Amino acid sequence: MNIKIKRALIVLVSLTLITPQVIARADSAIPEQWTPLAAPGAGYIGFEANESFFASTEASTWFNFTTSNGEENGKITNIAICNTGSEAGCDFTIFSKYRAVLPICSSGSDINCISAITATDAQGKELEVKSASVFPKENPQAFAGNLSLNVPQGSGGVLVSIPDAKHAGGDSYLVKTTLTSQRNKGDKVFPAPSLGASISAVKIIEGDFFDLATETNTAKYDSIGRIQVGTTQTKNIDPFASKLCISTSLTQCALPYTMPKDITFGFSLRLSTSLSGWLHGRMRSAVIDYKRDGSTTNLSVKGTPITVPLVDVWAKSSDLSDTHVNTYQKQQWFGEARHYPPTLQNLGLPIAESEKTRSGMQNISFKHLNTSFSSTAMSNFLLWLPLAKDKASAMPTEWRIGTMSENGEGKVGECLNKAKGLAGLVTTNSTMYIDGPPTFKSGFLDYKVASTHLEADGTTVFKGTYELIMSSTVARCIYGFSSAPVSATVSITSENGEPSAATTLVNEKNGWLTLAAYNFTFSNPTVRVSLSQAKEAATKPAKASTIKKATLVCIKGKTVKTVIAVTPKCPSGYRKK
Repeated sequence: MNIKIKRALIVLVSLTLITPQVIARADSAIPEQWTPLAAPGAGYIGFEANESFFASTEASTWFNFTTSNGEENGKITNIAICNTGSEAGCDFTIFSKYRAVLPICSSGSDINCISAITATDAQGKELEVKSASVFPKENPQAFAGNLSLNVPQGSGGVLVSIPDAKHAGGDSYLVKTTLTSQRNKGDKVFPAPSLGASISAVKIIEGDFFDLATETNTAKYDSIGRIQVGTTQTKNIDPFASKLCISTSLTQCALPYTMPKDITFGFSLRLSTSLSGWLHGRMRSAVIDYKRDGSTTNLSVKGTPITVPLVDVWAKSSDLSDTHVNTYQKQQWFGEARHYPPTLQNLGLPIAESEKTRSGMQNISFKHLNTSFSSTAMSNFLLWLPLAKDKASAMPTEWRIGTMSENGEGKVGECLNKAKGLAGLVTTNSTMYIDGPPTFKSGFLDYKVASTHLEADGTTVFKGTYELIMSSTVARCIYGFSSAPVSATVSITSENGEPSAATTLVNEKNGWLTLAAYNFTFSNPTVRVSLSQAKEAATKPAKASTIKKATLVCIKGKTVKTVIAVTPKCPSGYRKK
């Protein structure tokens, strides 16, 4: 793994920690408030796939690293928090990163902001969205930005009220749309950002909380962009509780609730930068609109929330298979760790290589937190699926999209680069999928998904959804098709190669090709798409001898004329006899 990829995976913002008295307020019957299973003790290894962690770490921040020699291998001498980029320590040399949570647009001329938040009921009626405000109000690292450097303003989430879209916690919703980019040596300005967005049903509760702040103590970093995890915790508070809040201030928490699944939620953005690549996420019946007008980009996305199985499991390290242990020995460990006997000096990561062995695991507890959708993450998930008894721990609702980590290889990547725009959106309710576009081979677009076979009740069979919205231009490029209409088939193949029953949908509208499959079962099927186009019939001029002509007799007084032609007409002044 190269340095740039490592940096993208490191969260440089401290975790939000919730006091025990707030945990007691959370209702365990609400899936969105799932309290992660704590470590049973030494000798246990766990795994958790729970996307609520993503939203809880999304807060505005812009920071800049300085090293002793201006190179990546230099000693870190300063970590500055930036507002416009002109502050002391913000002169760029080696590495800088921003995460900008976008505000609501206050006027039609505002840029890099949310221009609309929408909600529509099942009958198509638009619902009133009102009382838009920033949450949290106090953002310690909000920043003004600098458009000359391609840095937008960083604010807080947008809290709105939708009176006709009530949920168990009220009618409040938190909308987070986030742009993220990092500048490395050689970049004149910040590159085009990646996008992340979520809509959550929330209730604002009062209490004592920690807000999010970037660590600026250079001693706590062992390299540029990589904090030594476990060194920032100063209070004895359960870190698992950090996942309960979607967002916090020092005194308030946005506690999540189940979203109504018959309401279509959406947002529109007005941006100063173009977006490219693929989006992926969690919603159903998605609709996307992307337009580039001069220097302004307008993006709209809407869809209904979906239920995604959450997996949370612990197992004795002695019960893990050799394959399981060998797989984990070969990779970095990202998650939450405890060394035994526990002391203030040995909390958290890193895990020593000796502790990755079967004997070394007896002296630690470690929960692997799945925070990506890579092929490695897919393999890890499939290792844990049997230990979870192929059953979900909880079934929370999600509404989320984000930029894929890659644009695809071969024909898929080539066609995306030619299009120089947004290629499409992939959404699914499966717990795990590959964070990338479908692969193209032998005329098929294939996409791997994986999830539990059963829902949290242990008896209901979980039914999958998959939707691919692809730019018609990109789709035709991949297959080498003309602008004529295309047809498509969508099929589901189970892990044993047998076809799986599914309801499919294919249509093309407004420059987007939509393909979908519903009601298929898991654990590890492949979604396969095939496009086709009828060959255009060749048109050749007919031979003169085969052209049929008609005869028409015309008269003018006593004068008679005969006209022979394919479509004969009487000359001027003549009439048909």
